[in-house]
Amino acid sequence: MAAGLTFATLLSGLLAPNRMANLKQATTNAVKRSAAVRRHGNVQLSGEWVLDTTKSSHGALRPFLIACGAPRVFAGPLARKFDSDHLVLKAEGDEVTIETPRSGWSLPIKLQTDATYSRHKETIVATPRGPQRASLVTASHAPMAVEIIKLGPSEGEFVTEHYVTTDDGNLEQQLTHRAADGRTEVVVRRVFKRVASV
Repeated sequence: MAAGLTFATLLSGLLAPNRMANLKQATTNAVKRSAAVRRHGNVQLSGEWVLDTTKSSHGALRPFLIACGAPRVFAGPLARKFDSDHLVLKAEGDEVTIETPRSGWSLPIKLQTDATYSRHKETIVATPRGPQRASLVTASHAPMAVEIIKLGPSEGEFVTEHYVTTDDGNLEQQLTHRAADGRTEVVVRRVFKRVASV
């Protein structure tokens, strides 16, 4: 990405004009959330995390998976399987790697869960309905919060993934799917606890 170009400016030519307001608002919210975390937290994102079942609903990912194109018949069992998986984050500078190692099971649909995201180039991510173009929106040298935005598969459709550490040492994940109509939104929040450093 050329110096001086913001992520929203770069994408203005890729999205219909009436969709840019949604993207700009999502980017603005990401920056505000990251700034708040830097003021109040000091726990690093990098590490291996497991779902805190006392603070997260069992199978909470189901509506998000359906919104992203997973068949309803698979979405419930798939969401519960994801609950048992570890989440591995490796964040440094302008890149973050997110991995979800399978715990003895395999995905029944085409859904990419492991990828490295960068502020300087797009990452193509596979979904049941087609590829998304993903980029890292916010991060810092020793990040406590990152935001990833994934455009597509349909024009005007996008997903944001927000990861932030809290003062109590937990990791909060917020996944948001915004449909191509610009109005329909699914938001899922989950809380993780650290089990290892990476």
